[in-house]
Amino acid sequence: MSLAHKALAFLATLAALIQSPALAQWVAPGTTFGAPSSMSYSQAMAYVTVQMNAAAVQRAQSVLNQINSTNRNNPSAQAAARTQAQTRPQTTFKPGAQRLLLNTFVRSLSNKPAEVQELTAAFTDGFKGFEAEARRLGRPNNVAMAFAYLVGVCYLVHYGEEPTEAALLNLQANTDTAFGASEAFRRLSDSERQRMYEAFVLMATLPLLGYTVAVQENDPKLLETYREIAAVALESALGVRPDRLKFTPTGLELR
Repeated sequence: MSLAHKALAFLATLAALIQSPALAQWVAPGTTFGAPSSMSYSQAMAYVTVQMNAAAVQRAQSVLNQINSTNRNNPSAQAAARTQAQTRPQTTFKPGAQRLLLNTFVRSLSNKPAEVQELTAAFTDGFKGFEAEARRLGRPNNVAMAFAYLVGVCYLVHYGEEPTEAALLNLQANTDTAFGASEAFRRLSDSERQRMYEAFVLMATLPLLGYTVAVQENDPKLLETYREIAAVALESALGVRPDRLKFTPTGLELR
């Protein structure tokens, strides 16, 4: 089962939460989680953008676009990139004992105690699901893996097409090189890298959770809301419009 499929599977287990009084209002049409207000989501995005360290991300975006273009038709280059990213990763970090962004991110979406509790549980499960897959793939505590996860999830939500695991691993490898080429990124401390990593996972989990609820509820309007949110996250992460992106079986291309 692929990374994205497993993410959907673990989020589907949150269906029990939907039956709780607190989360019920989050999945009802027209309420905060059912259709996040532009204010709440923009606040969350603004907070996450600051935490991602804009200089490092912008530099990496430029390099990543070049690497993706160069390597997409070169299997040997991709294989070399994957080996480099796994044996000598440039975007790993030593994590602290606690999450650094989770509480503030959740409270940027709601300040109601019951909702904060339910959202904290949902996003905590999001981290657990992603990190189990990252460990399986031999890429734990890795900013590039979190970035690839964000792009893959948002592509799935926006287009309804799931990138292959090979494509995501190639994107992770290229991203590891791209961030490693950024002097701004290389200067980041473990704590700063952890914040960037958490930001990417949080940005992926929000639209994925909404997408899962929309599919379960068979709600086209809600699904479109989260497709738009995924598009915003994709453009924020890659610096290009989503309509220019296409995943092939082996990687990400710019059209």
